[in-house]
Amino acid sequence: MKLVTVEDLKEGDIIANDVLLDDYTVVLSKGTVIKTPYIEKLRELQVFTVYIEEKSDEPVEPIVKNVKLTPKENKPPVKKPQVVQKNPQAEKKEEKKSAPKISLEKITILRDEVEVQVRNKIKDILELHVHQKTAGLQKIAETAQNIITDILEEEEVVEKVYDVRERSADIYEHSLQVCTIAALIALKLGMTEKQVYDISVGSLIHDLGLRYLVVRYEDQDINLLPKKEQEEYKKHPIYAYTAIKNETWLSEAAKEIVLNHHEKKDSSGYPLGTDHISRMTQIVGVCDEFDELICGVGKARVRVHEAINNIRNYSGLWYDSDIVDAFLQLIAVYPVGSKVKTNQGETGIVMKQNAHFPERPVIRIMYDRFGQAIQGEKIVNLIKDTTIVIQEVIK
Repeated sequence: MKLVTVEDLKEGDIIANDVLLDDYTVVLSKGTVIKTPYIEKLRELQVFTVYIEEKSDEPVEPIVKNVKLTPKENKPPVKKPQVVQKNPQAEKKEEKKSAPKISLEKITILRDEVEVQVRNKIKDILELHVHQKTAGLQKIAETAQNIITDILEEEEVVEKVYDVRERSADIYEHSLQVCTIAALIALKLGMTEKQVYDISVGSLIHDLGLRYLVVRYEDQDINLLPKKEQEEYKKHPIYAYTAIKNETWLSEAAKEIVLNHHEKKDSSGYPLGTDHISRMTQIVGVCDEFDELICGVGKARVRVHEAINNIRNYSGLWYDSDIVDAFLQLIAVYPVGSKVKTNQGETGIVMKQNAHFPERPVIRIMYDRFGQAIQGEKIVNLIKDTTIVIQEVIK
């Protein structure tokens, strides 16, 4: 599947993910075949982007829920346009005048198909791990190595700015996301191959202890739970460490990541409240804190830019500042597809990122400051036009 703007939708495209409004109303369900009236309604509802299937051998009947997008009846017949012969030289001039259309350019750490496969593999391995029986858990080592290999296949992998979006609280996807971002930070900081591997393995099993909890932690700020439930939740690193501490295939560095990934340099973390945490553990801690915030694991979910600001605020206090700096250089503040408002009052959509400038993407202006739709394509590159800044992310 691929992410496209509503402006780039065509009749016959097939919706790959449910299209939701901000109140989670389903506008178009997965599998819907796009028709022109649907595109018009999506524009009216100010839905800027959708996921569509890249290839489909068999067309699927449209399934439309909750919001009516049916075509208007009794429309007059459409007249076929007359074919007009154009001068080839005139056509060439027109092509030069028209600027090339810019498409959404989402950059992810792992390819979509690889991410799905690895996430499912992590789930299978961890679900087989029951009540501290570690048979089969060693397969996570192979998974970690495969992730590193896939990351290293990309050219200039640590020079890119990656799009990470808010999502639901799935601990398997969370573990994978922490692993991939942590591996990138370790590579960016010039750590050894062994250190990158240990960070990856430790990341994939860092939240193993959550499987022993009866406390509900999805989309929950644990600091607002009753004290007894808070205390139980904060034991999950100990549960995980107890399960893996005698495993000879795991290094001591990886085990320390599992035990201490919630510890902080100022001793404000848990479960031990220690300030003796390795740099490898700090790397995983930064990624874990960020991803928990955007997917709602033990925290109230927030937008990506809010989570990034939270990490920035604790640079040097919770984590070494160079680790935070490396993180901030890798993750886009405004992911591709984000609806944003500029200081000029215009509303736009983030189309692509600029390498080395995670806060200055390329945006397509959709509505002017009066809320009127922009005719044609107005593209603003924020590293070229420094007078424009993003002031707000629109939910």
